[in-house]
Amino acid sequence: MVDIEDFDKKFKTIVSTKEFAQAKEMFKKAEYVFYFGHGGNMSIAEHAAIDTSRLTDKNVFAPGGGVIVTSIQGDTNFNDWMMNWLDIRTRGLDKSKCLVIGLSCSTTGASSNCVATALNWAAEKGIPSVLWAAAPKEKGIDDRVVQVIQYAKYYHTSEILSLAMTYEMIHSAGFECPSIAKKAHTRRFETLGIEQETKSGQVVQNKPEETSVSDQHVPPGMESQLNNLAIDFDGVIHTFDKGWHDGTCYGDPKSGSLDAIKKLSKNWNIIVFSAKVRPDRPLVNGKTGLELVTEWLAKHDVLQYVSDITHEKPRAQFYIDDKAIHFDNNWSDIIGRLSS
Repeated sequence: MVDIEDFDKKFKTIVSTKEFAQAKEMFKKAEYVFYFGHGGNMSIAEHAAIDTSRLTDKNVFAPGGGVIVTSIQGDTNFNDWMMNWLDIRTRGLDKSKCLVIGLSCSTTGASSNCVATALNWAAEKGIPSVLWAAAPKEKGIDDRVVQVIQYAKYYHTSEILSLAMTYEMIHSAGFECPSIAKKAHTRRFETLGIEQETKSGQVVQNKPEETSVSDQHVPPGMESQLNNLAIDFDGVIHTFDKGWHDGTCYGDPKSGSLDAIKKLSKNWNIIVFSAKVRPDRPLVNGKTGLELVTEWLAKHDVLQYVSDITHEKPRAQFYIDDKAIHFDNNWSDIIGRLSS
């Protein structure tokens, strides 16, 4: 099976960084957005531009056509063609209302330098600029360019992440990324098995073909998550005697928590969950909640025993949470407890 490098964990880490938070704010303010990249990233850039145009109220562009690419390269050179394309596309526009996003996997070759040249030009013109890259570009890049780093090993992982990051930008700006079923219902795609329209104009439900269903407690393909154990951070692992306080992870380890994580990790996938990690949470001392929780776990030498850190309710066999109320068909008892 192809290695996509624990995509879910990598994606959540990226979208929780302060750099991605900066990019989201730039995206929200922008009226014109320009995506570009080389090779596979050229198609990702075009896909991102098309869907961002369709799903938002922004004007979005990418140099997807071979005619324009080869024409500009013929007039200039490989290193400068993206910069010249950007110069052409932004003529007459208010540069402060634009956003430039360059996509790159390699960060040391001629392709990467071409992307950096365009981003540097944009930064000099006062255009907010972002680089989405598999690894940090340490040379030849303007300090004003925000680098959102994926830390990806493979081209395919980086390119898939870039497309997912596009949809996260769309979603974070308040626009909807529609489900397949909703789109199918709108267009009546027979091939999706949602519904079909007969020649008489009547709409009937298709009968889906029978498929094999897992006999486990999870859907097919998720069997590996049967050993997930979700543990709350504040009040369970980390002392929480001051409440939210200043937003930092100020406390010490709860008695026995670190040893418990180490022992339980031998048989369970430990998932730490905390509201601190929510992506809409303001930065604290310039750091996201994910960074703060990660640093605390690393400081206390248990990060290596943790499979994931999330703000969502993860799939798990058990949840360990100091604020939980155990449910056992006892709604009347719960109402009494919460009403007293």
